[in-house]
Amino acid sequence: MSGIHVSAVLLAVAVLAAPRPARRRLSIPAKHRPSGRVVAVPAVPAVLVLALMVPPSLVLVSLVAGTLVAVRVRRRRRDRRRRGEGQQLAAALEVLVGELRIGAHPLRAFTIAACESDDAVGAPMRAVATRAQLGADVAGGLRSMATDSSVPAYWHRLAVFWELAAEHGLAMSVLMRAAHRDIVDRQRFADRTHAALAGARATAAILACLPVLGVLLGQLIGARPVRFLFSGGPGGVLLLIGVTLISAGLIWADRIIDRLVP
Repeated sequence: MSGIHVSAVLLAVAVLAAPRPARRRLSIPAKHRPSGRVVAVPAVPAVLVLALMVPPSLVLVSLVAGTLVAVRVRRRRRDRRRRGEGQQLAAALEVLVGELRIGAHPLRAFTIAACESDDAVGAPMRAVATRAQLGADVAGGLRSMATDSSVPAYWHRLAVFWELAAEHGLAMSVLMRAAHRDIVDRQRFADRTHAALAGARATAAILACLPVLGVLLGQLIGARPVRFLFSGGPGGVLLLIGVTLISAGLIWADRIIDRLVP
């Protein structure tokens, strides 16, 4: 296999695993965003050049590898967002409990806690405070915030505590303090579980790299497996099957680990 073929495969993987455009990451309004067809246009020439330069099996390998990279990057971003939002919500509840202890009204306490938090938590809390000022169902508003949150269980817990205070006349400060302790304990347990599963994630990555190590060892002893695998034909089919199985194994391992993390 020539260096041109290797470069084409790497180019395809880079195009498929490229991050979203900067306009979308900056949350520009939809009317100012380019359509999906315009965003996808730069990738069309690269795909066409790849299809002409390399065998079809290598094109499929590039698609599978790019999909794997995109899925794992998205999962890592989701986990980072979930941990960050959980920590921010715990900090916001600490401010909320502090305001309630000094006798502040719950609506004012929610507003202050929202102002002291980032947008991921501050915006939902401001929306809840607005609903309360308008006389709407606050518990329902808290549950609605869970639909767009990466930690929906925490918002559902807040809704339950708010309903208890509203229906039974219990002290809001006591219930919010209990909610704060509950969320902090849940967040600590999630962090400990995530750290404990680091070994399982490393094991899955090492097992996925073993076939690559075997190919490199075969190349060093002169068997030339790289040329066989990247030349198309039976070698290309075997390469596609191997990459597909490795990708499926990594994604399945990630799903198993995700089920263990609360």
